[in-house]
Amino acid sequence: MRSAEAQVQGGGVTSGRARVRTRLVRRAPPLLWLLIAALSLVELWMIAVTLDRPAPDQWGFRGFEAVLALSFGSVGALIAARRPDNRIGWLLLALSVIAAIQAVVDQYPVLAEAANPPRPFAETARWIAAWIWVPWSLGLIAILPLIFPDGRLLSPRWRLAVVLALTAMAVQIGWIVLAIRPLGPLAPTVNVALYFELFGPIFAASYLPYLAAAGVAASSLFLRYRRAPAEVRLQIKWVAYAQVVVAVGATGGLSTATLGQVFFIGTIVFFAVALAIAILRYRLYEIDVIINRTLVYGALTAVLAGVYTASITLSQRLFVALTNERSDAAIVITTLIVAATFTPLKTRLQAFFDKRVKPTEVADAEKRRARGSFDWSADAAQTLALVTRLDEMRQRDTLTVEEYTLAKAALLDYTFGATPTVVEPSPSRMPAQVTGISQR
Repeated sequence: MRSAEAQVQGGGVTSGRARVRTRLVRRAPPLLWLLIAALSLVELWMIAVTLDRPAPDQWGFRGFEAVLALSFGSVGALIAARRPDNRIGWLLLALSVIAAIQAVVDQYPVLAEAANPPRPFAETARWIAAWIWVPWSLGLIAILPLIFPDGRLLSPRWRLAVVLALTAMAVQIGWIVLAIRPLGPLAPTVNVALYFELFGPIFAASYLPYLAAAGVAASSLFLRYRRAPAEVRLQIKWVAYAQVVVAVGATGGLSTATLGQVFFIGTIVFFAVALAIAILRYRLYEIDVIINRTLVYGALTAVLAGVYTASITLSQRLFVALTNERSDAAIVITTLIVAATFTPLKTRLQAFFDKRVKPTEVADAEKRRARGSFDWSADAAQTLALVTRLDEMRQRDTLTVEEYTLAKAALLDYTFGATPTVVEPSPSRMPAQVTGISQR
């Protein structure tokens, strides 16, 4: 009796803990999102009361940290609430909390110096702001791809990639801490571009572990893509496309030009949107169209820029050779050439990329047609109807067990791409009753 009571009590404790854990998991995403939103509002308040104060080393624009924190925090909260077993949502929430803390420490020094008398800990906030961007940026680039899209690593061996990412994070933070005061000569700054201006190749070398970790994460995504089914491949395409866009934007983000930095921030926000689409599978199939249009118009822009540059150079040289002076007519002629080549060039590029970048649904249908030799529809409803007809014919003994098994296996393989465990059927072995099902 005592052992039975102990078991009951132990089971009650276990179930109670499970209920508490379930309640915490359910409440944590909105609470963390509210924390992110509160910190973002604090930053916006700081900006509002110090608009007249200069921020000489500002990167991007004031308040960009709140934009990024709310973007990834909202996506993370949505994923964690709907799919709590997926670690991606929790990772995004953790990185967004760090970004929201960065939002506060970035703006606090301006607020502290504007007060009379000045508030304390302004230099401490500057020191933290100089390196706090590293964890969340490296988390997005080098850790998130390792567990995308199901929240798990490809295999236990990929834990070494996580160790590499954490090591790169430590190296980057350590270098910045050694470069800024009180240990280094540089005043703490949130503008990374200043490091490149002052230290050049030395600071660039500190990015090598960062780039290595990002490369390993990209290779993990590539291997997962090769092994994945069609829908998971679409999810990976969204993230891979967004990462390419971010990589292009990074060229402007590391410059001192404000426009380039703002463009980089925009690409990071697009990355958050792509993650939401990929994880939640909303409008998933549009990625092939987006990639197709990007390739077409990217190639079109590059070719037309080359045509314009070559045409205006040759035209100016021709006018100089004939009249010994430059002429605006060269610009008119070049514009006409570009306008004349736009439509035919776009048509040819569109046809070229259409052959190589096809929507996944079309590609899967072509594979099914290539594998199968029966005129059966790939539509799931019609497939169910055909299987039902096969069952009825088997019950009426119109089909033998072997004929029924072969026909059903071939139908499911043709429709869903599943590899049957039975011998592959051939049309010559199929009775007329079965091969004519789709016409009945």
